[in-house]
Amino acid sequence: MTSEIAVMNQRAVALAADSAVTLIDGGNVVVRNEQRKLFNLVPGKPVGLMFFGVADMMGHPWDQLVEHYQKHRQPNFASMREYAASFTNMLDNLEEFFPRARQKDDYRRLLASVFRYAFHLAQFLRESSDELAKADDRTILEYAVERMWRDYQFREDGSPRGNLACFPKDFGQRVAREYAGTIDDVIAYGFGQFGLGKQAIVRLKEIAIFCVIKDLFVEDVTGLVFAGFGADERYPSAVAYFVSAIVGGIVKRSEVTVDAIDTDVRSKIRVFADSEVTNAFIRGIDFNLERRLYGGFGMVLHGLVDQMADAMPDAVAREALRRHFHNEVVPRYFSSLRGTIGEYQQQAFINPILRVLEIAGSKELAETARELVGLNVFKKRIMAQRETVGGAIDVAIISREGGFQWWARQGGG
Repeated sequence: MTSEIAVMNQRAVALAADSAVTLIDGGNVVVRNEQRKLFNLVPGKPVGLMFFGVADMMGHPWDQLVEHYQKHRQPNFASMREYAASFTNMLDNLEEFFPRARQKDDYRRLLASVFRYAFHLAQFLRESSDELAKADDRTILEYAVERMWRDYQFREDGSPRGNLACFPKDFGQRVAREYAGTIDDVIAYGFGQFGLGKQAIVRLKEIAIFCVIKDLFVEDVTGLVFAGFGADERYPSAVAYFVSAIVGGIVKRSEVTVDAIDTDVRSKIRVFADSEVTNAFIRGIDFNLERRLYGGFGMVLHGLVDQMADAMPDAVAREALRRHFHNEVVPRYFSSLRGTIGEYQQQAFINPILRVLEIAGSKELAETARELVGLNVFKKRIMAQRETVGGAIDVAIISREGGFQWWARQGGG
């Protein structure tokens, strides 16, 4: 795991990353505290790159891919979004690193990761619902699969979930055709013993397509953070991407956040990866507790809808009510709750910190970024947890005038 922070104001952006990486070899889990995760993407330009999550792409460490980009491209883009798109586009059809013969294995890894999430979701549902706590494994797995299928179709606000722009039109049909055998094998291996019903199997086969083309990442991913100044940008910005597997020569990827400083937004903190203590410090609540509260509330609302619908004798009316409440009413109430709590967090916790950072100099930004990462290192150590966040903390300051400058670096270089 990783803890990474971007702290920005109108003068500069400070990036900080720990150096721990978790390696899994069979049943052994090993943590190394020597991984470099922060780079000057284009030497001589005020452009930084951090990665978190999966430390390689089909066995190639990200530092090798960064080095390849630096050797073959020396861009001067107007914006950070263009730098981010350029780097991620480079990964497509890069057979020097990602030969076609191995891409089926990468799809299998993607699918296994997605189906593993289904089991985690089923366990969460069992632990958080009195009604499902007594359900057998088949029932609760079918419920989890249906819930995942719905998540691939709709966002939390009820709007349809779109396809990723990185794939051409009708790419899902190509996946279904070329990977049909792999899909059947992985479903049989993971779910065969549970005797799932026909509809659940159909849903799993559809999820095997959706997990490639839909704009949702429940699998193991790498996060890429591009931060600094494009040639035409007066103030700094930070762009984050998720990337996961290579399917049909194309890297599954999506831009997930864009944070930009301007005349209205004068300071900002963006937290990445395993940074729950930083989140709690900034937002006033532990992230995992917040997620469990929202998840439990959403599950209760959807469960209440299903109970009301099941009580109706008319099948047509029952399904119409179910669709209306699941897709329109529940998301509206859920959004209202999030808005109310979010407004309080903003006023009570976030704004006071941001007001101080607005006037901070480069040194203060760097110290803030480093200390926020250090909070997560301290928690892992003091609670005797596996120190998946730790080691030396790399810190860089990026400004238009000074470019990319190391403030703290592994080995002192």
